[in-house]
Amino acid sequence: FLFDESTGELLLQQRASSKITLPNVWTNTCSSHPLHGMDPPEVDGPEEVKNGTTPGVKNAAIRKLDHELGIPAGQGPAEKVKFFTRLPFLGGGTGNHREK
Repeated sequence: FLFDESTGELLLQQRASSKITLPNVWTNTCSSHPLHGMDPPEVDGPEEVKNGTTPGVKNAAIRKLDHELGIPAGQGPAEKVKFFTRLPFLGGGTGNHREK
């Protein structure tokens, strides 16, 4: 999620009409989608998730902000990225492309 520090407002984005899953749906700012084999690493171990440090998820979120919204990695300080929780994707969209 991306918040405006001055107002506390949450930035939402509308998914493209061309998306296979959930086209035109208003959704969170962007998701982290950590990937294996990235540099810097994006996958956290159980202890990092348990204690909330999650450097991998933060690295993934910074990468995805650039990919989805064009916000370059250096524009916002990484220490402001906060881990809230994991949210499993359960949406079926068309029913043909469900993530597992």
